[in-house]
Amino acid sequence: MDPDTRRGLIADAAESLLAEHDPLLVTFDQVATAAGVSRALVHTYLGDRRGLIDAVQVQIVGRLDTWVGHGLRRATTPRARLRAVVQGVFAFVEAEQDAWGVLGASGGFDHPALHGVRGRWAAQLAGEGADDDLRGQIVVGAVLGGVGSWVNRGVDPDRVEAALAPLLVDPAL
Repeated sequence: MDPDTRRGLIADAAESLLAEHDPLLVTFDQVATAAGVSRALVHTYLGDRRGLIDAVQVQIVGRLDTWVGHGLRRATTPRARLRAVVQGVFAFVEAEQDAWGVLGASGGFDHPALHGVRGRWAAQLAGEGADDDLRGQIVVGAVLGGVGSWVNRGVDPDRVEAALAPLLVDPAL
């Protein structure tokens, strides 16, 4: 089997286990059994516990970025870019609640991959020629920080978009 495919399958098995159990309690033996490989192979592909959790976090962040990226690639206005971020994040969290939970429980909200995605989204929200993406950073931070609660409470993403839009366009800010 191709090494990247095998690594992905092991990370998938680890993600499933992390969704069911405390990340600190998941063992390499459990991951190996779930992936249908030896414990040694899990170590070979993912290294130590940090490597295992890192692989899962990178995988989840990649999927989140894909959800948002579909909308951002089509967005041609600042409001459309805001809509793409809000709708994409909401859709991801609604569809992948277990993955969102794993990201939070494993410390993934502070992962460098997510910081990179946040920075790119913020720059896109700020728009071309913007000398400061602070407003975009604030909006992205608000969406990522609040979305779990908003989805659980049934908040309409359009309300969130409407509340955040003035932050991107109000010159007084």
